[in-house]
Amino acid sequence: MSFSKPTLSRDCLWQLFDIIVNTFQCKEIQKTLFSCLLVNRQWCELSILFLWKNPFFNPNLHNQNKKLLCKTILSCSSLTNFTMIKDMNKNLIKSLPKLQVPLFNYVDYIRHFNSAEIEIMAHLLFTSEEWNHHTNEHLHDVHSLINELWKIFVHHCSPISLKNIPYQMDITLLTRSGLFFSKITELECDNSSRYDQQLITSTYKAIAKVCRNIQKINVNRFEVDNEGLTYLIKVQNGLKEINIMMDDNTAHTNVFKEIRSQSKSLNHLTFSGNVRLPNEIFTSMSNLKSLHLKLIHECGIRHKKGAYEVLSLTLMRALENASLPNLESFCLKYNNDISVPWFQPLHIFQKLISTTRNGSMRKIDIESKLSVYPDSHIHAYMKTITTFCPLLEFLGICYKDIAYEDFEQLLLNCDKLKILKLEFIKEPLIQIEYDDGEGNRRRYTKILELLADIAPDSLRKLYLKNPLYITKYNLWDFLDMWKNNERNLLHLELIGMIEVKEEYEEVFEQFIRKNILLKDSTIKGKSFCNL
Repeated sequence: MSFSKPTLSRDCLWQLFDIIVNTFQCKEIQKTLFSCLLVNRQWCELSILFLWKNPFFNPNLHNQNKKLLCKTILSCSSLTNFTMIKDMNKNLIKSLPKLQVPLFNYVDYIRHFNSAEIEIMAHLLFTSEEWNHHTNEHLHDVHSLINELWKIFVHHCSPISLKNIPYQMDITLLTRSGLFFSKITELECDNSSRYDQQLITSTYKAIAKVCRNIQKINVNRFEVDNEGLTYLIKVQNGLKEINIMMDDNTAHTNVFKEIRSQSKSLNHLTFSGNVRLPNEIFTSMSNLKSLHLKLIHECGIRHKKGAYEVLSLTLMRALENASLPNLESFCLKYNNDISVPWFQPLHIFQKLISTTRNGSMRKIDIESKLSVYPDSHIHAYMKTITTFCPLLEFLGICYKDIAYEDFEQLLLNCDKLKILKLEFIKEPLIQIEYDDGEGNRRRYTKILELLADIAPDSLRKLYLKNPLYITKYNLWDFLDMWKNNERNLLHLELIGMIEVKEEYEEVFEQFIRKNILLKDSTIKGKSFCNL
């Protein structure tokens, strides 16, 4: 009896490759898809399609390969079915006489564009020995080559995202290529004050004429309240996500007005840097699902009692005035280290969470960074989470033993928790003495016993940050209790300030071998995958 080789349908392969692209890291994606190229023709065609969706995002792409990428894109002009404006393809062939005819029209597959990378690869090719400068008067400088590359993209691609708006591009090309730009759903731009603001404004307005269905806008270095960007945000139909890196010295009155004008469709907001917000920014955001703040701590102000406020007054007032009934994710991070105590306004976060409805919250991740917490605030904060967040799946929270009973109730009520990040404040933890059965007196940490006993069965990942008062023996006892309670395999990470790292490694290795901890568990970034 003969057996035929098993084959997968094109649709099945498409779904597999799609999972790879949306799940893996970039290096893993490249390695996996390249390994599929030689399986058979169908695998090759689909691998090429996914590899070329975003050829400009590849950390392994060095200068030589970037130049090769540019040549490959230009080589597509030699295909018989490749239509170009006038005699552009002939001009390209004259400049690069050794171009080989490609197997595929790779340009057709590109969906994501990065103008900065396109300019780099054009410069590398134009200044190389391979470029024939004497046979082509049309391509007299590198900017003309960049423009011709964009003409290729405009006439052959259906883009999804555009990173780093090409401010130097011929504006008439933007306005003529309505079909190309009308399909863009994600836009990333750099609004630095070092750029010509008049040029930037005209570029934004030109894009706004043909680009009305953007769903996501990322603004890097928002140092100028640019009229063109404000208009671009205003005219979008159904804008869902805005991410802005803010500057301390800029008034953002106009852009905030237009962000609020998109409140019916906005689902995700991220503000980074020196964040200053108007009081009313969140008052009409009834459909907002995700609010992320990534702050620079210098925005803090002096606190009356000698500590510091970790948030600016404008940001605290904006959060205090917020009403976000459908909020699912609230994250607060700091972009740099904080070396002095800061006052974390838990009472404001508590009020924000209490405006949610129907248990909408799925993720709360608030970084502490040596914060000062009044005990009354911690009690009230944990009780609010317990009451309003029964469906919580991810929780990053500070802990000290004064709130032990509140935390116990939180664990019992939030029984869908999958990921827990406990950040310990620099205070000793309650230790319970016991006899180990061999005449030795040992101690276990009360909070770890609580986690082993009543943490939800859904818990898969546990992060312990700054576990200064958790010894290797405490950790050993906790994992023994986890095993005895027949818990699932646990991903455990120790991060931040810890005692002697080597002492913990022995514990991790033992419980990985006992199949209690997963191999990807880490101590300050060190994993045990080689065990």
